[in-house]
Amino acid sequence: MTAVLRQIDLAQRWLRFTIAASRLNPWRMPELDPEAFRGKRVIILGPAHTVAEDLGDLRVDDYDVIVRLNNGIALAKADPARLGARTDVLFHNLNEDGPRSAGAVPPDLLRAHGVHLCVFPHWSFKGSKGRVHRKRAELKDSGIALKVPSTAFCNGVRRDLGGLQPTVGTSAMLFFLGCDLAELSIHGFTFFATPYAPGYNDAVGSGAEAQAWASASQVHDPLREKALIRRRTDEAAARGLALTLGRHVRHHLNT
Repeated sequence: MTAVLRQIDLAQRWLRFTIAASRLNPWRMPELDPEAFRGKRVIILGPAHTVAEDLGDLRVDDYDVIVRLNNGIALAKADPARLGARTDVLFHNLNEDGPRSAGAVPPDLLRAHGVHLCVFPHWSFKGSKGRVHRKRAELKDSGIALKVPSTAFCNGVRRDLGGLQPTVGTSAMLFFLGCDLAELSIHGFTFFATPYAPGYNDAVGSGAEAQAWASASQVHDPLREKALIRRRTDEAAARGLALTLGRHVRHHLNT
């Protein structure tokens, strides 16, 4: 009986989400449009402690679009000369408090750092929709857009991950790897093999702790994610995308 009720609950939730996310619903969450980035030079900055080494002589602020994740604004504020002085797009799980907080992102902070687009990547009928709608209300009239990837994108990624949910960084990389860009540059990812940069998540002090942190929710699989990103980077390079991977990104992606 309990299993039947669970299936009924899931079916009801799926139906409600399908109606809410339908293009026929004028109040649906705005979708992240790949066409908005066509022909752009995009750089994604991850939180690994190797990010500055990855960048080498690159000037972050020269890129058309600077993408950061979760508490990435804190890293940029600590070293804007090296990590760039602005954030154009912030991918964030909107978990802003508690022991697994990804960093608070009030409108004033977003505006101060030049953020004009915040993306909630975990859009599905099983996702935490309460916090995305609260953030949408908080950002109303702020000039900062809150968008979600299409349900087709989210469902496709989860299918490729065997039903698991991608981490925020994987969502960002996979989205931009699928865009028609002039250039994509990816730095600061070691796929949970090393600690985060100081100030990003000080609860993690080693690669093993990073793996444990990613896996603790039981909805992420870092090894599956790495394999999928490796496949998508190969596909993007084969179709002619100008793709630059930081030295440590390349090393950890292929080990």
